[in-house]
Amino acid sequence: MFELTMVLKNVSLRPARSLLTVLGLAVAVGAVVALVGIATRFEDSFLDLYRRRGGDLVIQRAGGAVQLSSGIDESLGQRIRRLPGVNKVIGCLMDMISFEQADLFAVLVNGWSLDCPVLDEVTIVSGRRFRKGDRKVVMLGKTLAANLGKHVGDEVELYSEPFKVIGIFDSFSIFESGAVFVQLDELQQLMNRPHHVTGYIVGVDKTAGTDRVVELQRQIASMDPLLVVLPSAEFVRNIAQIRVIRTMAWITSLIALVIGTVGISNTMIMSILERRAEIGTLRAIGWRTLRVVRLVCSESLVLCLCGAALGSLLGVLATRVLAHLPMTSGLVDGQIGAAVIAEGFGLAILTGCLGAMYPAVWVSRWTPLEAMRR
Repeated sequence: MFELTMVLKNVSLRPARSLLTVLGLAVAVGAVVALVGIATRFEDSFLDLYRRRGGDLVIQRAGGAVQLSSGIDESLGQRIRRLPGVNKVIGCLMDMISFEQADLFAVLVNGWSLDCPVLDEVTIVSGRRFRKGDRKVVMLGKTLAANLGKHVGDEVELYSEPFKVIGIFDSFSIFESGAVFVQLDELQQLMNRPHHVTGYIVGVDKTAGTDRVVELQRQIASMDPLLVVLPSAEFVRNIAQIRVIRTMAWITSLIALVIGTVGISNTMIMSILERRAEIGTLRAIGWRTLRVVRLVCSESLVLCLCGAALGSLLGVLATRVLAHLPMTSGLVDGQIGAAVIAEGFGLAILTGCLGAMYPAVWVSRWTPLEAMRR
């Protein structure tokens, strides 16, 4: 208890330096929490999208995940449906557009056939879904409609052509809520990709067992050597955008660790130099080297934990702000998991330990007389 009182006193006696150290750590931890949180939620949301659709396998052209520039002939979908054990095949044509007048970029366009189960699974907020005979019509996700300020009956321009909004929908997926739904045949015509889709989601009969999933993966891959057939979880992990975000998060974590370690080390060295007489007195009255080292490390950890708490709050607030900005509301849902917060605190504790290492080793070499002379 006496050591804790000394630690808190030493921190509070130098408020300006302590505050600047805590703020520096908070910015570093906040950046890590925000980036890691966004990357984690991005991956989880994608995986949840496939799982909620009942997708066990994802099929695309070789060359990497989410290849919007290549496609698969629709005839393949009919062949897959005839395989034993397959209970669902969902084909989708995807593209990415922008609404520059609304400062919205990288907006997903999904082309669905009229009998696609996805259209039955979204919740119609206003208007209606596609019907046979509809032409030049679209359905807008709730988030996208709000960002564009569009309602049922309004027009939007896609590929330099006017389309009428016939429905606004909401989805469990943040990506779909920020997307445009177009009829598959119309999107194929607009993209000059007749009878092609970007990929297929395949659902396997659960009573067939996991071995059947592996067998279907092999059978579908043998239909075309240019196909990539992956389980949904593996497919999501290999999406290029997710890998880039994950890599950026780790690089940011490493930079934050280095900066935080240097900052804490500098703060603790300054604190030790200012308290050299105090440390010499403590050694003279019987404090062992280990106790003095523990005092230095405890002060470092207190600063780092304060920085972690403030940084976690900043990270959560930053993601909430991004979730409400029009440019990012269709990609960021503003949720941060407890595991990400724990990772931020873990990084702060590691920073505190590394930052206190050199000052603690340095002060441990001081004899009581040397400390008093310093």
